[in-house]
Amino acid sequence: MIEAGPGAILVAEVDGTMIEIKDWLSKKPFPDKPWLILGKGPTFAKLSEINLADYNTLSLNHVVRELPVNVSHIIDIDVIESCAAELRSNCDWLIMPRRPHVSNRPSEILTIDDWKNSIPILRELDEAGKLVCYDLALGEPARTPSEIEVHYFSSEAALGILARLGAKTIRSLGVDGGRKYSQTFVDLNSETKLINGQPSFDLQFEKLEKIAEEHQLDYRPLVEPMLVFVGADRTQLLAAKVLEYSIHKHATRPVRVVPMIDLPVPVPKDEKNRQRTGFSFSRFAIPKLAKYRQRALYLDSDMLVFSDLSELWNIEFGKQKLLCTFQNLPEAWKDNSWAHPGRQYSVMLLDCPRLPWDVNEIVAGLDEGKYTYSDLLFDMCLVKPEEIEDRIPPRWNCLEHYEKGDSSLIHYTVVPTQPWRYEKNPNGYLWIDALEEAVKSGWIAAAEIEEELNRGNLRQSLAYVKDLAKDKDTLGEPVLTETPDVGSSARLQRLVKEWRNARIESRIASKRLLRTEQKLTNTEDKLNAALSETDKFRRHLDETIKTSSGVEAEYKEKLISLEQDKHALYRSKTWKLGRLITKPIEILTKK
Repeated sequence: MIEAGPGAILVAEVDGTMIEIKDWLSKKPFPDKPWLILGKGPTFAKLSEINLADYNTLSLNHVVRELPVNVSHIIDIDVIESCAAELRSNCDWLIMPRRPHVSNRPSEILTIDDWKNSIPILRELDEAGKLVCYDLALGEPARTPSEIEVHYFSSEAALGILARLGAKTIRSLGVDGGRKYSQTFVDLNSETKLINGQPSFDLQFEKLEKIAEEHQLDYRPLVEPMLVFVGADRTQLLAAKVLEYSIHKHATRPVRVVPMIDLPVPVPKDEKNRQRTGFSFSRFAIPKLAKYRQRALYLDSDMLVFSDLSELWNIEFGKQKLLCTFQNLPEAWKDNSWAHPGRQYSVMLLDCPRLPWDVNEIVAGLDEGKYTYSDLLFDMCLVKPEEIEDRIPPRWNCLEHYEKGDSSLIHYTVVPTQPWRYEKNPNGYLWIDALEEAVKSGWIAAAEIEEELNRGNLRQSLAYVKDLAKDKDTLGEPVLTETPDVGSSARLQRLVKEWRNARIESRIASKRLLRTEQKLTNTEDKLNAALSETDKFRRHLDETIKTSSGVEAEYKEKLISLEQDKHALYRSKTWKLGRLITKPIEILTKK
């Protein structure tokens, strides 16, 4: 990039040896051993417990500043600037998009070549043959060998690159869900954490699983997150989101929350055995969803959490396969014929490797009369009595009551009085406070609130919360803000600012040009219409003149003919004889 005076940037082509991703992938320049992707999440704190010599390593963004890696993958040019010294000493290869992001925004113009003059480390790595580039397919499938698909976070690109490199066993550390960084990267909390506007890092999980399935990868985190499955239907989407927010708010370790909505569950033949809610049988799908690999926690969606779920997660199973709570019936339940005191299975800890459940087979058992709905849901007959214990503390399933400092989870069990439906729930303020926090933090968007209001799943008296949303000002034209600090280089900051200003001026000029073109088009249309009307009038006038000229000639001929007839009459004998008779009469009349 060449400076050309204030407010101007000229883009120059710079020769180099930058390697195309497809060429680099074909070389496969790494030992045959598993890969480890390193991110900034909380589990990065476990790094000292890992033998890095067992892995080829790939770091995401700023992680390269903490340790040497085989590959550093960076999407944002800001990170290159802030980690320049570490890139020089800590990575064998730097992989990045051909058009890096600037201040976490896609660049439409500037390429790596354009940045080489202002960021020396890029030129150094390029000249050393260590710079690899690819085309970023942002939010859409990759269509060419040079494209890498990314939807939410750079971990997706990293896993996709390793899959195409031929890696089969891949682990990760610090690629966590939630909204937190490891303490190692606490200095970046206000600079880069979720700066792309996403509500949490959880969004990457689904994409990572899809990539792993597509390429048949053995991929999983070295530190498995707490796995929480939430039973919900479409009328409780918002309740599930608020629950998820409360879980992450209090969690001290990575947690993945999976709402179970519209699962393909068979319908029992006997109506008496059919689901009482849209998700009654969903809990039996959990071991299979967890791939029978680890423990999992089940919660209903009509709940709210006030404590760290790690307390539940760390309970030892012992000889048991399923842990639950024990509660007495709340007052609000006493008129319900289906209510039962004792063990409650709306909060369960499941040892999935020891529960070979398949929901299709379970429903088939209902149809075959092996057990009833009550046996299945209230007695958990699929598990032997000695393999179930109610060792989860009662405060983790407070049915319709709350005691500050003692209740770890409240369960809004009575549907008509749930706080998103009913204004006078005595404990409704707890849920409303959590809803407001979730909206303010960006966890829940204004559009989601609007949709639930329109569907009737949220009472209209809570419509005000959509005005608390972080995204309420981003509906329509993007809000242009000052360019944030992108590193220690004043030159880079100035160039980025000038580039951003040039883009703004370009957009303004484009809009003005468009308006001018529209005015010119309108004027041209009016002029053409006026010329057309003038042409029509001229033709009409010509016809009128032509017609008038013909009539005039005809009248002239008739007038000449009359004059000739008059003179002929004056000279005729008839006229003279008549005058001899009429003249004496005129004289007598005058007298």
